[in-house]
Amino acid sequence: MRSTILASSLFGLTLTGCAATPSEPHADAHGDPQTPTAPPVSERRHKVPLGPDDHPQGGALPLVTVVVYSDYACPPCARTSKVLEHLLEDYGDDLRVVFRSLTVPGFADGERAAEAALAAGAQGQFWAMHRRLFSEPRFDRVTLKAHAEALGLDVPRFLDDLELGAFSALRAQHRRQAISLGIYFGPVALVNGRPVIGYRDEAAWHELLDEEILAARTRMHAGTPRADLYATFQADAGTGPIDLDDEQAEMRRQLAERFPVDINELPADFVRAEAGRRYPVDLLGAPSIGPADAPVTLVVFVDFACPHCRRAAEALRLLPARYPNDLRVVLRHLPLPAHRSAEGAARAAIAAEAQGQFWPFCQRLLTLERPSLGRDTFLAIARDLGLDEARFLADLDGPGAAARVREDMLHARRLGLDSTPAFFLNGRYISGYRDIDALAADIDVELSITKKLQAEGIPRAELITTLLAREGSPLPNPEASN
Repeated sequence: MRSTILASSLFGLTLTGCAATPSEPHADAHGDPQTPTAPPVSERRHKVPLGPDDHPQGGALPLVTVVVYSDYACPPCARTSKVLEHLLEDYGDDLRVVFRSLTVPGFADGERAAEAALAAGAQGQFWAMHRRLFSEPRFDRVTLKAHAEALGLDVPRFLDDLELGAFSALRAQHRRQAISLGIYFGPVALVNGRPVIGYRDEAAWHELLDEEILAARTRMHAGTPRADLYATFQADAGTGPIDLDDEQAEMRRQLAERFPVDINELPADFVRAEAGRRYPVDLLGAPSIGPADAPVTLVVFVDFACPHCRRAAEALRLLPARYPNDLRVVLRHLPLPAHRSAEGAARAAIAAEAQGQFWPFCQRLLTLERPSLGRDTFLAIARDLGLDEARFLADLDGPGAAARVREDMLHARRLGLDSTPAFFLNGRYISGYRDIDALAADIDVELSITKKLQAEGIPRAELITTLLAREGSPLPNPEASN
């Protein structure tokens, strides 16, 4: 909630964006007399391509297409949505509206709401869920389940999609599109590519839409087929951030600095880790097997839905037994956006860790004959391992597991990782899959190096820190800390 309040205090000053907490009441979209005068609509058009994952509402061959970036936790966004609903009634087939989510990274409630709408959309009920989310801005699991039941959705499928982050990649994609346009918080709409910043009343929208309809009809009169109108408007559009006046641009700068980036969104200056170099990998709080003072530490970042990580399962299971006194194996999580179920699997492993069954749970996930990383699978493994089911589910759904996964993902970014499996052997980066024999050969090399350090009189517990002090490199992305 803190992130949303901070967004409100900044963005509401000049862009008429979020100006209240999600629980505050808001006025009807029809003529809010307290809304400040909005800035004029720019004539400049911006490229906003439509995609197969969109859920358009309105005419199939419209004269005007409105793409709106919005957040379910934002009251002015709710009022804008109500205005657009009225406009769809007024303009019929001449208008099409496409909604894109614009969430605050790290604000889990808002992210969950956006993914709930997309999960409902996968069952043909996007707009029905969309209206419910704006009318009742409570986004806990119980409320979302009640919405799904009221809409007649396949509730187990809906909850599975929600819990496993089936649409987190699409939500993040929406945010990346918005950021490329210089949009950080909604509502911001693009009307045939022309930006409308902040809330506007219905009269202002009518004036703008009538102007765009005239422009569309002029193009049709000149020979543009109705089906090609949006494409022709987009052909004239440019790229880059939306133009703002000085005060608005300052607000945008403050927002960009104050809020964390999306963890699936690689920064423009991202530098990938270099194979063979040593990096200081943080081990604090990560589960491990083997002696804490082992002369060799193998850290592996895994994605439980990654086939190459699954191939590495044998090595993770057998290497500790091969080097019982000299090897420590540490596991950290890097669920990739391409794998819809990976983040949920990581949270499930952390939930099992709370009951002392992390490594058996991980091995089961990595060795499933037919990988189906869903809630039912997690529960089945938990039962087989004798876990307390109620506690397991509470930990799976709780904020602690989500925070742990996020910490691992952010550390992976600072290290320069964007693929799995990723191994660090005494800090030395090894990219991609290695079979058990190849890893064993690398371990033997590290043992020979640390034996030389021991011969110098360096204590066993200080071998790796000494090695890193002599050969270690700074993190590839030292500024990517939030």
